[in-house]
Amino acid sequence: MAIFHMNFSNISSGKGRSAIASASYRSGEKLCSEMEGKSYFYAKDVMPESFILVPEHAPSWANDREKLWNQVEAKDRKVNSRYAKEFNVALPVELSAQEQKELLIAYVQENFVNEGMVADIAIHRDHPGNPHAHVMLTNRPFNEDGTWGIKSKKEYILDEHGHKTYTGTSKYPKSRKIWLVDWDKKGKVEEWRKAWAKSVNRVFEQKNMPDRISEKTLEEQGIDSAATQHVGVTGKRHEREKFNQSVLANRKDRAQLKNIDDKIHHERRVQTLKNHLSFSEKRAIATLSKQLQTFVNLENLDDKKRLLFNWKNSLLIRQAVGEDITKQLLTINQQNQSLEKANQLLDKVVNRTFQSIYPTVDLEQTTIAERRELIKETDSEQIIFTGENLKERLAMIRTDILNKEILIFTKRPYVSWLVLEKQRQRTTHIMQTILEKKGYQVDDIKRSKGNILRHFTAEEQDYLKRGLKDLQATNEIKKVVQIQYAGVLKKTFPDMNIDQVAMVDQERIYTAVIYFNPALKQLSEHDFNQLKNNPPIQFSTREHQQGLAYLSGTLSLDNIQNKNLVRVLSNEGTKQLFIGESVQDPQITSEQIERVKKFMAQENKVFEDYRRENIRDYQSVHYRETTPVGYLSNVFNSAIMKLLYIDEERRKSELKETEWVMEKKKRQHHKGLSR
Repeated sequence: MAIFHMNFSNISSGKGRSAIASASYRSGEKLCSEMEGKSYFYAKDVMPESFILVPEHAPSWANDREKLWNQVEAKDRKVNSRYAKEFNVALPVELSAQEQKELLIAYVQENFVNEGMVADIAIHRDHPGNPHAHVMLTNRPFNEDGTWGIKSKKEYILDEHGHKTYTGTSKYPKSRKIWLVDWDKKGKVEEWRKAWAKSVNRVFEQKNMPDRISEKTLEEQGIDSAATQHVGVTGKRHEREKFNQSVLANRKDRAQLKNIDDKIHHERRVQTLKNHLSFSEKRAIATLSKQLQTFVNLENLDDKKRLLFNWKNSLLIRQAVGEDITKQLLTINQQNQSLEKANQLLDKVVNRTFQSIYPTVDLEQTTIAERRELIKETDSEQIIFTGENLKERLAMIRTDILNKEILIFTKRPYVSWLVLEKQRQRTTHIMQTILEKKGYQVDDIKRSKGNILRHFTAEEQDYLKRGLKDLQATNEIKKVVQIQYAGVLKKTFPDMNIDQVAMVDQERIYTAVIYFNPALKQLSEHDFNQLKNNPPIQFSTREHQQGLAYLSGTLSLDNIQNKNLVRVLSNEGTKQLFIGESVQDPQITSEQIERVKKFMAQENKVFEDYRRENIRDYQSVHYRETTPVGYLSNVFNSAIMKLLYIDEERRKSELKETEWVMEKKKRQHHKGLSR
């Protein structure tokens, strides 16, 4: 389980501490103190991984650990001088060693090094269950010429005439200390601790991991439980371990009670569907539950789908190197058949339940995926949605469904169709480049059941296997996207010749629909032209202010009551349409818009950097700033217009042609009978 442990302290001569000795202990290196004329060395069973990060304007010698801390001690010679700040932090055991290192470097660089500190980092892994890092930070900034700067300066307190002031008969004028860096200001440590929790949680979120940590105490989080103690390697280690065992035992007891409550709640949740199950359907569900080894309900079937996909994907990679996976594939195919039957059965029950609970909603105006999600939320919250609340829920589900579906196949963030296609092309091209060395094509891998891979090096085999996995996931994602786009566009534009519209254009029209027409009302040609030439204003000035406050990081989504606005702000494409609409609001200033753009650029950079490092062939998706009118005019151009609606003359022509064919067949039939 992820834990939060971060402790700050000062290394100062006033406490009899040495910067050289501290650096030697943490890094495991032998270091010589010029001031004391002796060396320090602390032998360790497992050598720490240590390195130094330096800021701009730092001299080259700052990368030398011994030189760095000797310079620090030489510069600060007072008896109470503070040589360095230090913090030790527990690294998340849920991440790999490399991921822990990358997380730590990114955090230290952003919060300390970019602010002017030198960071001496040592990662300790001597206890497998307790990976942690010690980071020593310099207290002085550097000047532009690479010399040491000053931390603070004295400023005299002057009277109204500009003269120095004194207290009583004191001969010393009044003065105040002015800090030139904010590293010692009140609340700075809390700010750094919060930033660490945010950095860890961001990585967990990007990896689709449920764990989260918080710098807050359990009491501040509203959790009624004692906190465990960081074990460490001190003499109190065994006492702390014993204390932690008692805390965990207490939590286990609480969890068991909660599990009982959850089971009771679960039974209530499935009542909605159970009420619409026939006797034979209940028996079928019992049989399918045994076959799938999980209770058949909407949530579990989604989990089973993801499990089978990942299992089959890993097996196909093993097959690609010649391993016999016949038995496992047979099991997977049997499970997939049972899964399909279970889904078909639940789809029938969902439709029956949906019509019973939501009779006012046109079944044809929703997809089965949307109906399933709405029934899930109905069961979960034990409430039947009505009126505007129902419309908002359906619109929210429609916006979120792509990401939820895609997570079944991959942990990658959803990207545009164009980027998805480019990633597929690039992966195929690189695989083909490797295969052509031996005269093969990509399709030959499947034809040979993977035998051809034996002719390649281990590194080449590794890339080809990963390439196959990526291609399969990409193809599954494309199927999900195509189904979702087609479902929404067919409902909005029933006469649309969907097969003739490029997927990139479908994506752009889809974005416009979920922004301006989330209820999926059918649009006539007149409605369509009205929307194109005079798009409605979706939100009020107050809602524009709230949305911009969220986009600039000063307001949480939880504080926004309009669920339609929350839905729009949660989607990258519609988010840009919202900004374009806000620009046209006379009550919104250009400074507000610029502040939003600046904050969004900073937030996006962090995610973009992570994705580039962890997703091969990743390409950014940049949404251009646009107004609603400009966007719709660009999307619904004349070429797409022709595909959206069949003109009246063409309708008449096709009708006459059909009548003529039918008449011809009728005459041929009568002619045959007369013979």
